[in-house]
Amino acid sequence: MNRTDCDSAIACIENVFIDQVQKKRIAAGQCPARRPVFLRLHGVAHATLEVLPTPAGVTPAGLFARPASYPAWVRFSSDIPDDRPDLKSTVGVSFKLFDVPGEKSLEPDGQAPTLDFLFQNFPVFFVDDAAGFCSFLQDSEAYIAKHPLTGQLLDEMEKTVPTALGEKVWSVIPFKYSDTWCKYILEPEQAPTPGNPDYNDPNYLAKDLEQRLAAQPFRYRLLMQRRVGGDDMPLDRATARWDEQLSVPLHVATLVIPAQDITTHTQADYGEALAFNPARTLKGFEAVGSIAEARRHIYRVSADLRRNVNGQTVGEPQVPRPTELPVTPPVPSAR
Repeated sequence: MNRTDCDSAIACIENVFIDQVQKKRIAAGQCPARRPVFLRLHGVAHATLEVLPTPAGVTPAGLFARPASYPAWVRFSSDIPDDRPDLKSTVGVSFKLFDVPGEKSLEPDGQAPTLDFLFQNFPVFFVDDAAGFCSFLQDSEAYIAKHPLTGQLLDEMEKTVPTALGEKVWSVIPFKYSDTWCKYILEPEQAPTPGNPDYNDPNYLAKDLEQRLAAQPFRYRLLMQRRVGGDDMPLDRATARWDEQLSVPLHVATLVIPAQDITTHTQADYGEALAFNPARTLKGFEAVGSIAEARRHIYRVSADLRRNVNGQTVGEPQVPRPTELPVTPPVPSAR
């Protein structure tokens, strides 16, 4: 896409998600103000990302230049509004790293010590680019009639998820890495033990997450899939799957979530106040493609809007919330 078309498409997407969705929900009384997408919260957990020695064939660079450990906060969510049940929703997993040195690409927080990863439990997006997304938002039925792949992908995305912790999740959009590009994947180190989810419970994923993390720790492998093909691994065609046999994802880090009570007072509130943006990367390691550019802009505008409405600081935190508070305030009693 050329610059003019991309800017026009981003303005169109902003109008839908910010003006028609987020602002209208706030005007209707939503309090606190929330995200326009992936607003269904399942839980927030503290964690550590342990960067491994660089795999053979990968240039040590950026976050993966050398082994290191970074504190993290993880948000589990679904891309559904409040009146929809968890069942067959698209699950998102995002985490924010702290104490990451180096200049970041998302202004005005270029000197912030944070870095974000965002994932969903489907490897591709349902439209190719920002222009396609704008057309879909304006008339989804007409768009699907002309682009049947979009309808097929939307159907595939509606899958039953027994537990959010068991999902393999993808960055969907590619990122610069050294002299090439890559996508990131987060997969469970071991499959969770089978549970007995109550799919009739509209919030079953949150309850499952609470129970599992209260009982035991959980570990994910963070994988890097390098771009090795041209047309087979396009940078601005978000419906295209990058073949994991053609380019086998490599284990570059481990996300360790210790056992914890995610219902601890204000832990969820802390996670909801955080802003996640795929553009919050180290300089030179940016996300690429028009979908990435749209997310960079709209996620920032959305985060600023809800934080201003909620009376929260606009900007990145300098230090992570302590994993244990020196004093636990009482839970307010119901009146």
